[in-house]
Amino acid sequence: MIIDGHAHLFHPKVISNVKKRKEMVEILGLQTNGAEDRVGVSFLEDELRANGIGGCFILPTAGAQEVGKVNDSFYEMVEKSDILYTAGTLHPEYAENKKELVKFGSRNIKGIKLCSFSQQFALDDPRTFDLFDLITEFNKTQNSGFFVILDTLYGADKFFGSLPEHNTTPYLLAELIKSFPKIDFIAAHMGGLAAPFKEISTNLTPMDNLFLDTSNAAHVLEEKEFIYLLKTHGPEHIIFGTDWPWFTHSREIDLQNRMLEKAGYSKKDNALVFSENMARLLEITG
Repeated sequence: MIIDGHAHLFHPKVISNVKKRKEMVEILGLQTNGAEDRVGVSFLEDELRANGIGGCFILPTAGAQEVGKVNDSFYEMVEKSDILYTAGTLHPEYAENKKELVKFGSRNIKGIKLCSFSQQFALDDPRTFDLFDLITEFNKTQNSGFFVILDTLYGADKFFGSLPEHNTTPYLLAELIKSFPKIDFIAAHMGGLAAPFKEISTNLTPMDNLFLDTSNAAHVLEEKEFIYLLKTHGPEHIIFGTDWPWFTHSREIDLQNRMLEKAGYSKKDNALVFSENMARLLEITG
């Protein structure tokens, strides 16, 4: 089985808004042609099945006032699906994070998606640390198995007009991961989308609770840089992701198969990347 560990269900307006940022689209290599058509649960499920993909992890985020509403909406979208899994989202300024974590437990939601630049918070803010203390408490006292996936668009402030202090940099992300060893982290886009490679390789060194997902990164990093990260972190810490709808599944599967082969990964290693690592985090059995 293949699991896509990084996908989005965007409204067409979001896709249209991104397409207007032509410099960003070019830098990130986003495949925006036809992206407005790649929307909705049914379309995504059909594409997954057509490409032999047995599971897909959807990533919502929300402002502080919309956290509960967005979580309910995404859960309702995937509740009856046999192929889609959703993350939940939280916010350092949301007053009911504990209530949401209880809700996640009852819904068997394990992943928590955060995007500091779009949600407008800083990774080194004391309120952010309070949020991660709360997640840690659930993992320690209730064996909740919550993990966090963090977006990593470097220089997001230049593309979206957000505050520079709200960027997720490789350094800030590494400090967060070290500070909360009871939480597994997925660093999206191999740890720093469009970040200088030296910043990624120097700060995001292998850690027991760090995973890197492949989404988009091979379109931005040089091939030798991408392969370096594959070799350095090893197959037990790499997760296949497409960043759909910006990239399609068939092409991304082919691309990652080539990258894994060049990194010297075996068939067993590939199984970890394409499904087993994500299945363990999501606690998918069978």
